Amino acid sequence: MDLPIYTAAELAARANVSKSTAARLIRALGYRSYPEAKRAIRNEQFWGSPQGGLGRAEHPQEASSKRMMEDDLENIRLTLTAIPEARMAEAARDIATARRVWIIGLRSGQGLGLHIGHYLTLIRGDVHMMQFGAGSLSHDVGSLAEGDLLLVIAFRRRPKVLVELLEAARDAGARTLLISDLSAGASARAADITLRCRTQSPAPFNTFTAAVTLINCLAWQVHAMMGDAAIARYRRIDQLVRKLDDVSTPQPRE
Repeated sequence: MDLPIYTAAELAARANVSKSTAARLIRALGYRSYPEAKRAIRNEQFWGSPQGGLGRAEHPQEASSKRMMEDDLENIRLTLTAIPEARMAEAARDIATARRVWIIGLRSGQGLGLHIGHYLTLIRGDVHMMQFGAGSLSHDVGSLAEGDLLLVIAFRRRPKVLVELLEAARDAGARTLLISDLSAGASARAADITLRCRTQSPAPFNTFTAAVTLINCLAWQVHAMMGDAAIARYRRIDQLVRKLDDVSTPQPRE
């Protein structure tokens, strides 16, 4: 349920009823006020489980690729329209100008961390991947210094160490960028910049389609900001791939 993200007036408008009618409905549901209803739903929806907020479990025969596509498109639209252009530009600028970029994806964010890491290594140097749970997190954090950027990708359920990780990076003089979902609270306050993605899905799992699109947009902005330097690095790496990496290249048809 998306009720916690709307004001009382917005909710009434979406339902095409008056504010007084919406207020009566809230009281009929057993809540004393709209803010109380929002708090109760937020507590249930965002406690951490990806299933939090599901209206009901989808039966297998009702699972639909069309429904999933529509929900994912809506997640992308709402995610990107909710993030101010100035904030996206600030995040891209931090990545482009940092002395070193350190990336860590926590739990379900691990694959997304590798995804943005792959893009960024194509367009700038000194991009480092940090591994959570490999026993070396403190060593990596100990390498953070003034002028560095720590980019963290963490969706619910987030490890308890996340806030301490962000604070340790800040204490070392590094900037911090967090990519998370709507439920991020203390971790969002601990980061210099937070980019929130919608992950709601009709399935009993989080969907990361909006996060992938956000990463695509962010990497594109970094590339544009770095200009010729990014283009030159990309071309050099492309040449090295042909020489060093064991990859197949499509051959032109005769």
